[in-house]
Amino acid sequence: MKSQSIAVDQPQYVESIQAGRGIAALLVVIHHAAQKAHALSGGAIPLFDFGIIGVDIFFMISGFIIYFVTANKTMTHVEFMEKRIIRVFPLYWGLSLLALAVFMLAPKLINSNAQEPTDIAASFFLWPTSAPYLVNNGWTLTYEIIFYGLWALVALPTARPRNAYLACLVLAAASFIGLLSGLDYKVMNFSLFLEFAFGVAIGVAFKKGLIRQSTPVSIVLMAAGAFLAHLAISEGLGSSELRGFALAIPSAMIFFGLISLGSFWARLRVILAIGDSSYSLYLFHPFILVAIPLTVKLLGFTSVPQILAISVAICIASIWASHMVYRFVEFPLTQMMRGMIKSAKSFSGARAR
Repeated sequence: MKSQSIAVDQPQYVESIQAGRGIAALLVVIHHAAQKAHALSGGAIPLFDFGIIGVDIFFMISGFIIYFVTANKTMTHVEFMEKRIIRVFPLYWGLSLLALAVFMLAPKLINSNAQEPTDIAASFFLWPTSAPYLVNNGWTLTYEIIFYGLWALVALPTARPRNAYLACLVLAAASFIGLLSGLDYKVMNFSLFLEFAFGVAIGVAFKKGLIRQSTPVSIVLMAAGAFLAHLAISEGLGSSELRGFALAIPSAMIFFGLISLGSFWARLRVILAIGDSSYSLYLFHPFILVAIPLTVKLLGFTSVPQILAISVAICIASIWASHMVYRFVEFPLTQMMRGMIKSAKSFSGARAR
């Protein structure tokens, strides 16, 4: 098969990114479901620790997207952060309030296995902490917000390639300086910023037309990346201060392979739909997966097939429920916030005249 460059205005660009988001979210969901099934089965059902790489792929995608949406465009720091805040906080705060209500009524349903008490204040402000947030997956959003801030300071108002390279250097430097500083990586794992840098670098390559659609290359890259990631995670590096250094290259290989598949993703509408609702799925699935142990205990199931069947069924339910959250909460809420800000700006402009 002859390889061809993927143009940034072609539909397969969007499809590749959405597929990447969908796969990353599914990896995280399966990882969390497997943890519960493993505990319920007394260890008979294996863990799926490989699924943690979904987070690393998400960071890679964020770096890619942020470069792509700002490349060669003039955008003020305020405009950029405004758009990012609208994208991140409405759904997150809504689910945090839901989690807070559950926490007040039944504390054991929120972070029941955590070694530290839930930090409510840090949850809402995404302040770095070793304690769990109300929405436990929210810890990754702390890194996203810091990355956005660094990008705004270094790469804007016009994100040309040289600005992007500088941002990559700053992110890489932050990774190494954080490691050498001796700070508790459970509070802030600086090595993860390296993954955003790799995502930006892939974004620059994509924008320049250097990424070509090639199924054989994609398969080899993803397989090799998955193998390297498996080795790193098996050695415990995925839960250490070296996580970013250990998983940046494997994650980049997987992500690069996903993009290189190009138009292939158009055939997998389910994956693309999951990609559309990936943010809702990522944040909301823990609310549904809590039903795994509750259902297993309620029904008195003890065998591996029974526990596995319940886990799979509730995983599927979490995907469906999260898609409903996307359709009826996340998307309308985001549109409403954008409309409110646009109206406020129009009103301010009219008053100024």
